[in-house]
Amino acid sequence: MSRLIFGWLTAAIASLPPWLGYALADLATRIHWLAFPGRRHAVLANLAVILPRASRADRGRVARRMMRSYNRMMYEFFRLPHLSREELLGAVEVVGKEHLDQGIARGRGVILAATHIGNWELAGVMVAQWGYALHAVAGVQLGRWLSGAVRDTKTELSITTISPEDGFRKIIRALEHNDPVALVVDGNLYAHGQNVEWFGRETPFPAGPAVLAQRTGALILPGTCERVGRGRFRIRIEPAIDPAAFATTAELHQAIAAAAERQIRGHLDQWCIFRPLWPTPVAEPASEGEPTRAPAAARAGGRGTDA
Repeated sequence: MSRLIFGWLTAAIASLPPWLGYALADLATRIHWLAFPGRRHAVLANLAVILPRASRADRGRVARRMMRSYNRMMYEFFRLPHLSREELLGAVEVVGKEHLDQGIARGRGVILAATHIGNWELAGVMVAQWGYALHAVAGVQLGRWLSGAVRDTKTELSITTISPEDGFRKIIRALEHNDPVALVVDGNLYAHGQNVEWFGRETPFPAGPAVLAQRTGALILPGTCERVGRGRFRIRIEPAIDPAAFATTAELHQAIAAAAERQIRGHLDQWCIFRPLWPTPVAEPASEGEPTRAPAAARAGGRGTDA
């Protein structure tokens, strides 16, 4: 039943003219802002760390653009299964694909270290369209009821989904088969984290990419898929981070974190993370007539809502 409903949703959304789909996504930004206070408080608290010298009004404007970007990404996500290969290739500019090709040519697989910028799901589909057997680590998406349907759809798009619960075994197997593995590094920061300096704070950062790279010899390729216009994207694959070039695991962790920080700072209004990333409560900017206050998730001791 979930597969049928998901298929109906994707077909209905794909049938909308793109101008209308994007207009509806943009109009829903205010609803998103008002209806999800946990997300609002979390993103404003994060921006208080990332943009400490910005005014409250400026951080509020950035937060709204982040929510607008997420709404657009969701519209694009539902359209994605119904786009032809020609439409996909025509909508995406690619910079740095040679880094992926060279990494695969080494024969040890590659780790694509992605961030939740623009449309990271489309980036995965493009890698598969280039003929690579992409393996993507992903947890529950769109709720547990629809998560299975999302995974089935990704399989149809030539993407193999690996659950975080599977551990490293399936990922190592994919790298040994010389396949690319995609990991988002800005999601669940506190799971098996290694402390790094991130946005000026000591932050537990996912240890997986560095540990996997050192264990297998796979290169780490930071990458983004930014939105450069309505229905237009730019995939940028950066030069490889070679684990052999670092004397310690801590230095490798820091290099991966620094690449993610650089990407996020460069595309802040397209960054789609809506959980508090730092446990210390930070006073958030007042919004919509509210007094300044600490994030709701921090006051309740929670972790907020993921994107």
